[in-house]
Amino acid sequence: MPPKADINKAGWEQSEFPILCETCLGDNAFVRMSKQEYGRSCGTCARPFTVFRWNPGTGMRFKTTVICQTCAKIKNVCQTCLLDLEYGLPTQVRDTALALKNEAPTSDINREYYAQNMDSKLEGSRSLLDSGRAATAGKDMLKELARTDPYYKRNRPHICSFYAKGECKRGSECPYRHEMPVQNDLSKQNIQDRYHGRNDPVANKILSTNAAALGLTPPEDKSIMSLFLTSLPAEATQATIQTRVLQSLPAVQPSQLKSIVHVAKSRCAFVNFNDRESAEHAAQAWANGLEMEGETLGVKWGRSKVLVTLTLLSETCLASAAYLSTAPSSSDITSSAPIYPLQILQKDFLSLLTLVYTTSTKVSLTLCAGKQPAYTAALPVIQEFVTHVQSLTTNATLFDEHGLTLAQDVRRFAGEVCEVVHNFAATLSSPSVLEGEKKEEKEYLMKTGAVHETVERVRKELPEDNLGAVRKRWSVDKGMLQDTLEDVDGMIEDADGGDEDEDEGFGSDEDEDGLEELGFTSKKLSKEEVERVKKIQPLVRICVLLHKRVVLDLLKPKVTPEPPANAALDTLPPLSHKLLLATEEVVAVLYSPQNLTAMSSALAVLDDAVRQLESTLSEKKLLPPSPTLEDKMASMSVGSEKKEKDVRKWFETCFMQIHKLYNTVRDALEVEANAT
Repeated sequence: MPPKADINKAGWEQSEFPILCETCLGDNAFVRMSKQEYGRSCGTCARPFTVFRWNPGTGMRFKTTVICQTCAKIKNVCQTCLLDLEYGLPTQVRDTALALKNEAPTSDINREYYAQNMDSKLEGSRSLLDSGRAATAGKDMLKELARTDPYYKRNRPHICSFYAKGECKRGSECPYRHEMPVQNDLSKQNIQDRYHGRNDPVANKILSTNAAALGLTPPEDKSIMSLFLTSLPAEATQATIQTRVLQSLPAVQPSQLKSIVHVAKSRCAFVNFNDRESAEHAAQAWANGLEMEGETLGVKWGRSKVLVTLTLLSETCLASAAYLSTAPSSSDITSSAPIYPLQILQKDFLSLLTLVYTTSTKVSLTLCAGKQPAYTAALPVIQEFVTHVQSLTTNATLFDEHGLTLAQDVRRFAGEVCEVVHNFAATLSSPSVLEGEKKEEKEYLMKTGAVHETVERVRKELPEDNLGAVRKRWSVDKGMLQDTLEDVDGMIEDADGGDEDEDEGFGSDEDEDGLEELGFTSKKLSKEEVERVKKIQPLVRICVLLHKRVVLDLLKPKVTPEPPANAALDTLPPLSHKLLLATEEVVAVLYSPQNLTAMSSALAVLDDAVRQLESTLSEKKLLPPSPTLEDKMASMSVGSEKKEKDVRKWFETCFMQIHKLYNTVRDALEVEANAT
């Protein structure tokens, strides 16, 4: 009885030649095949079919068909390798690019019934696969990935399992390959996954490689499950975008699509998925672009929340540093009592510095110390970092009521901390750092160390109060003033030392050329010039001494004035700097050749600086009052303690001596100028 007459054998396949690709058929034009009707059951529908077996060429292994022709026509694939006959690619790659839905059932109950129904629709050798309406971007993707040339290396013999165990004794006569097997993802392949296009390791590798080449490499942060679409049509709506997204992703269920955020004004949208696998599948499918209403949309991965927060931290630091750079003026400080006590503000400021120190360490450890960044653990830490920077900025602005000089120092210190934190955040935002590249490891360590070093320095240099801040400014200028005095003393010593330095090469042309570029000259002073220096030296010396005594007597440490005195103290730092510049200008005009007019002008500026200091100390009541008659009598009594010096009298005497010296030098220069 013919097979078709048996109801149990209805649908069994009988064929005369297999459906094969060029690679599986081989390069032998005179290939010989063996044919066995109902030789085995189909690997997909489980129906018996005609099995063909042949050797594709010399040195190749025997190959056989593994699925029936009905299943091959449904998917338009080779009966042996199950690759697409047109493009030579796995069905998963083709279906993903063309947005084709796999309708073949995978259960044992329905797959034979489905195959029988499809068999009745087949006409001759025509395939049921219709890709005519597929998007252009998908076709372009397949053309780029297509394997049109035969790849006969795929027909090589299998690896000898006995050789892998070290037990093969056939040597060169063994028909199998003597190679050690490589265990990786590609080692786990099966017919069902290849045919139905699901979890095919070869297809996954092809799609991921293509997506990476087109700039859609999946981010390391597994929490990123969104894609960014650009260049949307002007008439696009959230509903039309959702419809197109689901049409282009048949393998993604509507429940796997979390949301779509459409920004009509910018013609862009965020497509958010519920799981990372669906997002990666979408990125692979849209690697060459997503077509919508005749336009090709740009596709990018959404940004990591960690990177967004790091960027927010960096921008917050920049904004804070810019705001803190605008130092408060004296008009911004009211005469009313401070709202917050200074001790509390300082304690909070130091506590916030400690938080910045420890938080920078935590961020570095979570993002860069391990083999993989711990994004989940890093996100709340970075968010806290932003809060700490904002709190530090706010705290720094609350010192204004406690003195202008102190407020300026605190703002400057807070601005420096914000700048190093900005550099730290910008470095960690670099993909090369987050991916752990060896060349970038030291950079993030250096930025973290810079944050620690700056915080430690600010802790040490933070003044206790406004008086301490003013004293610090004067102390910095005091060292530079001492240097100017040493320069004047050095001029006199060099002149008194005669010509001893001439043998050592001083005063050579090379030295003169170098000094002239800086505005000086190494020419020795004449006797007249030396005399002028000796006349001016006492004036410079007493000005330096005046500056020094202001620090020692008027800006004593651990003496916190009442708040109203802060305004008076804030007038001193500018006067210190003015006195320093005037003294340096006087020293500069003492070098040879001297100009009498320039010297007179410089001395006048110095005298003006001294007079401003004198009037400020008097008007602002910064000088201590003169001792009363009772105080003088008490100091003269028997058994009294050591007599306390009269600070006010000393400063009055010092100013008088400076004016006297200035008048003497000025008159001498005028006489000398008239004589010439």
